[in-house]
Amino acid sequence: MPITNLTRHFLLTMLLLLLSNTALAGCQTRFLVGWLDWKPYQVWHNDKVTGMDIELLKVIMNKAGCRYELTKVPWERTMRYIKSGDLDLALGASKTAERSEWAYFSEPYRREIMALFVRRDEYTKWNTAQNFEQLAGLNPRVMALRGAYYGSTWNQIKDRFFVHQLNKYEQLIKMLGVQRTDVVLTDLYNGKVLIKELGLEHDITTLDWNASDDDIHMMFSKATVNPDDIRLIDEAIRQLRQSGTLKQVIDRYR
Repeated sequence: MPITNLTRHFLLTMLLLLLSNTALAGCQTRFLVGWLDWKPYQVWHNDKVTGMDIELLKVIMNKAGCRYELTKVPWERTMRYIKSGDLDLALGASKTAERSEWAYFSEPYRREIMALFVRRDEYTKWNTAQNFEQLAGLNPRVMALRGAYYGSTWNQIKDRFFVHQLNKYEQLIKMLGVQRTDVVLTDLYNGKVLIKELGLEHDITTLDWNASDDDIHMMFSKATVNPDDIRLIDEAIRQLRQSGTLKQVIDRYR
């Protein structure tokens, strides 16, 4: 059957529409993404940044058609830079009312368990408490990462504890190992990795209850990021969650 002028016009129109949609299926922002030493989520290994969050970032941004570059920034400074617009995106963030004043948040892309680490020889003593209210009555010394979020329950009661804040996750576990603190609040899997690396598996354990178990998001600067780009990233997260791709990445680190 010969191709008529009408058919040619239809095919050309469809091709132009397809090319137009392809061009639009990508972010306007080239994201500057902060990372920090946070095993197993963000790790410098063999002269490159890798880890669970970095792999998840890669598959999500590829799916959304977004470009990005990584820069190393401590977590407390990351919060300031997201607020000021010196960073566009932070990984591994909890969504809070305070942060929502100056940041957008993606769909959740994984979950995070914040655990309470103690020395094994004091496990029985601290584990008699089964919540923060009871733990406060035992008057432990607590260490936590400066600027980190440990759940709404902790936020409501933290002023009843003596809390010393540090800037590096590894320092928390080291201080617990040398009895400079009684309880460390940190991510469950981060703590397990550091305990193993420091050779403290026989010395440190966790209590039977957790500080929190919450959704984790990408956090975007309201000062620099277009909400249309976040919608593309959210759709990528939903599709990758449905296909099982996100779970496959996460399971390799658990």
